[in-house]
Amino acid sequence: MASLEQYFALLINFTVLVIMARILTPGEIGEAVTGLAIAVVAFSAREFVTSEFLIQRGTVDVETLRTALTLQVAVSVVIAAALVALSDLITRFYAAPDLSFFLSLAAVAGVVEALAQPVIALLRREMGFGVLACIRTAVSLTAALATIILASLGFGPIAFAWGMLAGSLTLAVLSVTCSPFPAAAIFRPGLARWREVLSFGLFKGAALVVERLHETVPQLILGRIASMTSVALYNRSNTLCGIPDRIIMSAFYSMAFPALASRVREGHDIEKTYLGVLAYLSVLYWPGVVLISFLAPSIVGIVLGPQWTEAVPLVRVLSLAAVFWLPVIVTGPLLLALGRNRDAFLASLVSRCLAAGILCTASLYGVMAMAWSQFVSLPLQMIIALAFVHRHVRFSLSSLVAALMPSAIVTGFALIGPVALIALPGHEEGGLLVLLATVLLAGGGWLIGLLATRHPFLTELHVLLNAGRNRARRLRRFLVASGA
Repeated sequence: MASLEQYFALLINFTVLVIMARILTPGEIGEAVTGLAIAVVAFSAREFVTSEFLIQRGTVDVETLRTALTLQVAVSVVIAAALVALSDLITRFYAAPDLSFFLSLAAVAGVVEALAQPVIALLRREMGFGVLACIRTAVSLTAALATIILASLGFGPIAFAWGMLAGSLTLAVLSVTCSPFPAAAIFRPGLARWREVLSFGLFKGAALVVERLHETVPQLILGRIASMTSVALYNRSNTLCGIPDRIIMSAFYSMAFPALASRVREGHDIEKTYLGVLAYLSVLYWPGVVLISFLAPSIVGIVLGPQWTEAVPLVRVLSLAAVFWLPVIVTGPLLLALGRNRDAFLASLVSRCLAAGILCTASLYGVMAMAWSQFVSLPLQMIIALAFVHRHVRFSLSSLVAALMPSAIVTGFALIGPVALIALPGHEEGGLLVLLATVLLAGGGWLIGLLATRHPFLTELHVLLNAGRNRARRLRRFLVASGA
């Protein structure tokens, strides 16, 4: 269900990406990206009072929920007020007149969104991924429709802010409606568990703030030194390269913390679990990002349109560098599940600070330099992540290589067909047909690679095939019984 939610969100966001790339100019999208980045950094500070402590807690009562909600709303209101107060200064700094109103709308959206956070954490704790999928899909659809309609009516970059507000309102209403506890019991001020919230959120919040700064500050510097168009090119290139991340990693991250926490509580072999997770993710993620590098001209042309051709070399470089990102995303959920909040924070702090410094320095030399700098920053983050995990999960280098080597071989098999096709004369730029043919060839090579290496992911394919057969049998019996 977590994966299904991510696939719907990916489809919706992909549709917005395609449509908005043709309605707005790169400069206008760059302005919207800048406003969103500032809002994201500002509201990441409320993770210091994160509601996710509910996931790890043994029991949850009404007082605990009241504390979580009170702190979330209070901190969000303070952040929103600061954002509105500084909006004029930010507008002058970037010489972008629409930013002031954009940030005001984002501030309101952040406060409204805070009302839903304790319920979302509670649903994640109870593994209610079906309910969460329905809620978040409705939120994504609402925000997407509002953004597209308003942009088509000439609202420009502000359409993104109105979409954000519409999505936040939908999230708040649906979360309260689906809450396991009555709204009347939760929506009362309370601070009975504030020490517990702060104790959990101290490192979690600091880690997220560092992560958000790492993601956004280089783009914010780029927008000030270069142009909003450069910001849009870098952001949209990252978005295209992040498609495998959204399909595979985001789905994993949605359920990683509660699932790993459950494994730890039940006393499972965490080393085996960790290496198994890396093996499963790598066999899906590596072929995806490398394939995007090969298909960059076709993907940019089809998704973004002809006015975005400058993004092609950026997509090629960023997607290849993303190969090193794999172990990083597993580190945080694993360390939190082990109760090592401090190490999760330190791992994020060290790696993100180094990466942010590299990216910020590279941004002074332009958007292409930022892309190439990922070949330095991402391997550094990978090494740091593995080092912190090794403190608590004593895997050996040989066992790590043994877990990942089959995935590397499968990736090689997946690329044989695409490389042969692209090497043919007249297929350098490609189009939709070449894109589809390349993906089909890659899929065939991927399956052959799984069989050749006897990859453990084959077990999951067998499970899916058996589940499909069972569903088909039940459907056939139903049709026979109903006389269809």
